[in-house]
Amino acid sequence: MEVSAVHTRVGEAFGFICWMWVFHRARNDLPVVLGWRHPWEHAEDPWAVSDHIDEEEVVEEDWNEFMTKAIKPGEDDDDDDDDDEDDDEDD
Repeated sequence: MEVSAVHTRVGEAFGFICWMWVFHRARNDLPVVLGWRHPWEHAEDPWAVSDHIDEEEVVEEDWNEFMTKAIKPGEDDDDDDDDDEDDDEDD
């Protein structure tokens, strides 16, 4: 099967744009994905209404607690949910 030169060039152009977008997002988000920085310490968002985070210390503490729990795969925090389901069955 043959592909025209126009379609080949258009495909290469869109592939180039796609990879540039991937590299752009990686530059901004890769440290957050790898855990090197917290999500609220992001790069600047040009569409952000406000850059101020209320009670940033509380948010950071909650995030650190979540990360600590997420690292322990054998433990879960939904024991209370199981108890609630058992209470509903008794009624």
